[in-house]
Amino acid sequence: KACLFNAIVFSLASASRELFVHSSARSTIGRALPLKHGRTPRQKSTKLSDSAVNDAYHNQKRQSHVELKYVEFSRRKNSGGGVSKGDPVVLLHGLLGQKRNFASLGSNLASQLKIMRRIYAVDLRNHGENTHDWREEMSYSDMAEDVLAFLDKHGMERAILIGHSMGGKVAKSLALSHPDRITGLVVLDISPVTYTAQDPSWKAVQGIIKSLTEVQLIPGKTKSDIDKDLRESVEDPALRQFVLTNLEVDDNEILRWKINIDAISNQLHKIASFDVNWSSSLEENDTRLLQEDGQKPENEYRYEGDLFLIKGGASSFVKGSHMPLISKRFPNYMLTTIRGAGHWIHAESPDATLALLKKYLDRY
Repeated sequence: KACLFNAIVFSLASASRELFVHSSARSTIGRALPLKHGRTPRQKSTKLSDSAVNDAYHNQKRQSHVELKYVEFSRRKNSGGGVSKGDPVVLLHGLLGQKRNFASLGSNLASQLKIMRRIYAVDLRNHGENTHDWREEMSYSDMAEDVLAFLDKHGMERAILIGHSMGGKVAKSLALSHPDRITGLVVLDISPVTYTAQDPSWKAVQGIIKSLTEVQLIPGKTKSDIDKDLRESVEDPALRQFVLTNLEVDDNEILRWKINIDAISNQLHKIASFDVNWSSSLEENDTRLLQEDGQKPENEYRYEGDLFLIKGGASSFVKGSHMPLISKRFPNYMLTTIRGAGHWIHAESPDATLALLKKYLDRY
């Protein structure tokens, strides 16, 4: 079957592999990703003490997880039957996003995949419809535990995660801490690194969050008023409209945020970073059980499954300098660039994104 793009050119950079999508040859996304030479999949530890500590920690974390709101996309009656049923797919949105951002993508995947799958989108903590349980903590290990609890509740022994931006970091954190639960990963335009104000893209994010904390939601104010208030700090009209989807009217006809903007602002340094090491959340005495130095061995953090990283050609969130770390943590990765797309790939290039995801998901 002819694929959306007709050429794929491989280029080697930073001791890693990057796949660029052009307009003239055939795609190799449908092929299984090879293991690196000389590397064998990590074997499960046989140490009872390590397993006991791991189980004890995650049992503790699951008791305090957020029960995430979600939507499941149904296969259309006229879309035909699938040849088989594969592992479910869970879509994870980015910062200031919500599950509704994936309405079109989720519906199209549910109806167009050859392999029938359950397709879900969730609201991550402090976003969307999770106003019933706002939290002050927004580390990636905590958000990953929320998603893990979601998988448990819905009987998913294994799942494929598709995450954009912050959601992509959540997906990576969960894959590194529970590789046995994740069949595959698709990450849209984000790296497992710490972003700082030195990066113009992240500096812009900091500016947006600061502006939102300064918005006065007083009686009588409308979304149009808020839009005017944000014009200086958020110049892009489309981005302002995206931000404003996080406003709703309460029972007293007063605007309020559906996001926990105070917690997001206070935890923005953690959202900028990336964490998997759960020992930081335990009591001091408990961390000593992990290893003599109180930390989990660094080489334990590796996901041997497939990582399909889709980069926006006009975005700077994924850089060549990130590739060595990505290769170390995710040795079986493939990086594809959609040229001309910015950070919001699935919104700016929906057809290209859908075509790539269909090829990836129909491999399993």
